[in-house]
Amino acid sequence: MLWKNLKNILLSILSGAIIAISFPKFNLSFLIWVAFIPLLVSINKSDKKTAFFYGLLTGTISNCVILYWLVPTFTTAGEPFLLGLFCLILLSTYIGIYTGIFCFFLVILKSLPTIFYISIASSLWVFLEYLRSHLFTGFPWALLGYTQWNFLTLIQIADITGIYGISFLIILVNLAIFQRKSKSIIFAASIFLIFLIYGTVRLKFNSALESRPKIKVSILQGNIDQYKKWNKKYEQEIMDTYKDLALKSSKEKPEIIIWPESAIPGYLLHQKELYDQTIEIIKRSGSYHLIGSSDFDYRENLYNSAMLFSPEGDLIGKYNKIHLVPFGETIPLQSLLSKYINVLNELGDFSSGKDYTIFEINKTKLSASICFESIFPHLIRKFVINGAEILVNLTNDGWYLKTSAPYQHFYFNIFRAIENRRPVVRAANTGISGVINQNGEIEIKSEIFEKTFLTSIVEPSSKMTFYTKCGDIFAIFCSIFSLGGIIWRQLKH
Repeated sequence: MLWKNLKNILLSILSGAIIAISFPKFNLSFLIWVAFIPLLVSINKSDKKTAFFYGLLTGTISNCVILYWLVPTFTTAGEPFLLGLFCLILLSTYIGIYTGIFCFFLVILKSLPTIFYISIASSLWVFLEYLRSHLFTGFPWALLGYTQWNFLTLIQIADITGIYGISFLIILVNLAIFQRKSKSIIFAASIFLIFLIYGTVRLKFNSALESRPKIKVSILQGNIDQYKKWNKKYEQEIMDTYKDLALKSSKEKPEIIIWPESAIPGYLLHQKELYDQTIEIIKRSGSYHLIGSSDFDYRENLYNSAMLFSPEGDLIGKYNKIHLVPFGETIPLQSLLSKYINVLNELGDFSSGKDYTIFEINKTKLSASICFESIFPHLIRKFVINGAEILVNLTNDGWYLKTSAPYQHFYFNIFRAIENRRPVVRAANTGISGVINQNGEIEIKSEIFEKTFLTSIVEPSSKMTFYTKCGDIFAIFCSIFSLGGIIWRQLKH
C-alpha cells in the first residue's frame, strides 16, 4: 500500500513537471499531449478524495514551476525572498485546486460511455479554466492552450472557440490515449483533424479577406533598470534614453511611435519639466506618440495610463488601466488586507479605469491594453467591439528579470491576435517587444534586456470574428455541458 501511494504521488509530480516544461520558455509543447497520462494512471483506481489530492499535487507542482518568476518579482520590488516564496506556493496551490476538482469528478464520471466521458471531462476542464479566468478578479495565466502558441495551423480555431478550444482538445487527446479504446481515439483524432483542416483553410485565405491601408509603427524599448525607474536621480537619464530612441526611430518616418508602460519616470501631465521634454521629442519626431505614464485626477485617484499625442504635441486621448494587478497595483479586500500588505509598485495603490478607450490616428483605430490585461481574452475582445483595428499592449516586464515570464507574456498575445484577427503591437520596457499579425505570426520581435527600437508595417483589420461577436460562448457551452453531465450521472446512479 505504501509503495502504491508513493508511486501515485511520483506519477502526479511527473505530470506536473511535464505540464510545466510544455510552456515557454522551455517550449517542449508537444509533451502536453501526453502530460496528463501519469496523473490519469495515478487516479485510475483511486477514490474521489485521493484523486483530488493527486490532482492538487499535479496542479501545484506545475504552477510552482511555471510561475517561479513570482519570487524574483517580489525581491525586485524590495520584498523578502520568503514572502515571494510563500505567495508562489499559495497561488500555485490555489490554481492546483482546480486540477484537484477536475480529478475528483473524473472518478465520478468514469462509468459513463467512452465518448460521453472524454467529452464531458474535457468540457469540465474548460469550465474550470473559464472559472479561474474570472473568479477573484481572474488569473488566466498559463491556460493549457497557450502551450501550442507555435502550432499555428492548430490554433487558428481560436477565432471561434477562443483559447479554451485548444485546452479542450489537449485534455480530449490525453484522455483518449490513456483509455486506449478505438472509439475514443478515433473521436479525438477526428476533432484534431477538424482543427487542422480549419486552420489550414484560414491561413490560406485570411490574406484575401481584407485589404486595408497599412501603417508604419515604431516601438521603443528603453531597457530601463527596475531599480532606476522611480529614482529621481535617474530621471534625466531615462528621458534621454527615450529621446535618443524616438529621434532615431523617427528617421524611418513612422506614423506612430509607441513607448512602453510607465515609460515616463513620473506624472507626465503634472510635472512641467517632464512634460516639456516629452512635447519637444514629439514635435521633433513628427509622429503620433502613444506613451505610458502614471496619472492622477482632481480627486487624487492614481492611474496607470496610456496617452496619445498628435505630432503637434496635443493630447488626443487617454486610457486608464482597467484590470489592475492584485498586490502589484491594488490590494484586494482592502479593509482587511491593507493593514498587513503593501502594493509592490513604488507609487502606491492605483485606481481602476472605467472606459475601453479607442484612439484614432489617420482613420485607423487602436486600443492600448496595459501589462497583464493582455492575458484576459474577454477584456481585449471589448476593445475590438468598441472599434479597435490594432491591439497595442504596453508593458513593463522588467520586474521578472531574465525568467520565463517575459516569454510567456509575449507568446500569450498570439492568441489575442487570432481570436480577434487583429495585429498586436507590443512595447515592453525590457522586452519582449514586437508585432504579431492577425494569423498569430510574429513579424518582428526584440530580445530581452536590450536598448532598441523596432519599426514594422502593420495592417489594421475591422472584420469581426465569431469569437469577437459571441465571446466565450464555447467555454460557456462547455460549462453547461459538463455540469449537466455531472448532474445526469448523479441522477442516473
